[in-house]
Amino acid sequence: MSDAEATLVVTAGTSMYGLTELGGLVAGESVVVIGPGPIGLLAVAVAKALGASPVILTGTRNKRLAIGKELGADRVINIAEEDAVEVVKQLTGGVGADYVVECAGTEATVNQAIHMTNRGGKICLAAFPHDPVTTDLAHLVKNNIYIYGIRGEGRSATRRAMALMAEKRFDATKIHTHTFALDDLPTALRYARDRVEDAIKVVVTSRQASAPTNAAAK
Repeated sequence: MSDAEATLVVTAGTSMYGLTELGGLVAGESVVVIGPGPIGLLAVAVAKALGASPVILTGTRNKRLAIGKELGADRVINIAEEDAVEVVKQLTGGVGADYVVECAGTEATVNQAIHMTNRGGKICLAAFPHDPVTTDLAHLVKNNIYIYGIRGEGRSATRRAMALMAEKRFDATKIHTHTFALDDLPTALRYARDRVEDAIKVVVTSRQASAPTNAAAK
């Protein structure tokens, strides 16, 4: 495993932790991931590697949704073009998803998660909303939906995620979009913070940079 790929182990481990240690995902259960950021994209990859079916990814950026397809998503939904809740219901026989991993952190997407989860299903909150969120709490209670949050990896999740990556069960490097030399750290941080050039995962190295390398770093 390359150094650049190894930097993605913790991100994959966070997704693993939410789906398995806390969520108890079983092969054959359906998973929806909301938000194609680093954790969301690797949640798609981990869910697929663990046998989830179908795996559905929602978002607004077609380029990132395409990466989600490459990582194993059975269906992607651009929420600017389709009603995500309705599509998920159609794909799951009208009952909704067994698991929803919410990685966008907006009031709208949190409520989408609530309404696309099946009765007795689980919602993992993996994003940090900037403002207080008003939710349809009554729907959660009436449908016995479980909701929990994560803020990082835990237990043996990182080790198990690394094992899947080492076995090439999925290619985490698809989310590695930019590499910068250590001398360019301020630029690297700006790319990561502001999503310059739609940066997903930015790697900083003290060694000779290797592809994918951002032209601005040269």
